[in-house]
Amino acid sequence: MIEKILDVVLGPYGRMVGDFYVQHQMLMNTIVVGLALASKFYLKHKISTQSNLSVKTTGGKER
Repeated sequence: MIEKILDVVLGPYGRMVGDFYVQHQMLMNTIVVGLALASKFYLKHKISTQSNLSVKTTGGKER
């Protein structure tokens, strides 16, 4: 039932994308998880660097 609904809603291109995803889902999931972890650590490092800079520029005193 769900498969028929997806065929109608997505059409032939949606089916091709779905089939491609199913065939390569291990690679795609690895890429998505890797990007999520990299962005989490990058943003965490970037935020901590910005907070260190703001403390240095104010002379260690909070406003």
